[in-house]
Amino acid sequence: MLSTSALSKRYGDHLALDLGDLRVEAGERVGLVGNNGAGKTTLLRLALDLIRPTTGHVELAGVRVGGRDEAWKAQVGAFLDARFLVDYLRPREYFRFVTGAYGVSAADCDARLARFERFLGPALEAGLIRDLSLGNAAKVGIVGAMLPEPDLIVLDEPFANLDPGARIALEALLREESERRGATVLVSSHDLDHVVGVCSRVLVLADGRLVRDTPSTAATRAELREFFARGGLATDGLALVA
Repeated sequence: MLSTSALSKRYGDHLALDLGDLRVEAGERVGLVGNNGAGKTTLLRLALDLIRPTTGHVELAGVRVGGRDEAWKAQVGAFLDARFLVDYLRPREYFRFVTGAYGVSAADCDARLARFERFLGPALEAGLIRDLSLGNAAKVGIVGAMLPEPDLIVLDEPFANLDPGARIALEALLREESERRGATVLVSSHDLDHVVGVCSRVLVLADGRLVRDTPSTAATRAELREFFARGGLATDGLALVA
């Protein structure tokens, strides 16, 4: 579903990401973890053609991101931060606007929203998005990424501003997207517990490089806690696992 080839990104002399080759299969739930500056958001932005690579490229469903063929865009739903939102709209207006871009009718959008009503809570019928709390605005962005039912869902720090109940509900929604529709989920987060809880695979980035690629297990959580307790740097001895 998603692959990278010789992928890297530099800003002047600073190497933000040196990922090389990576493959994420359809239906996988993959978590990206790492300290600030590890390269997580850089990878997501490269995957969405928000920035261009220094070397290499990203492919989504066999189509090169950033090329002439933009068919990949119809297969991706993403929420990285509040700048993705149209904040002068109300949530329901925003959902209809987003899904309309994917060819989904207003009636079908409203029908799909029923699955997310409990997660959204009062945010669904709130006033303008710009007046929402950080947590409720994040809920709107997250649901907006899932409503078009894309093949790939990309989320950056989706758990950050949510209360405990909403975090648990989001785990269930992401698992359902994968298990019900076969959607691929790519989540970047600092929250080890929720990443391990929802993802089937964890990629650990440090200093712009992949230092571990491992199935998500209880042992993974313990190893990652120890790794980040030591500083979470590429020199801290967390061996790469193919």
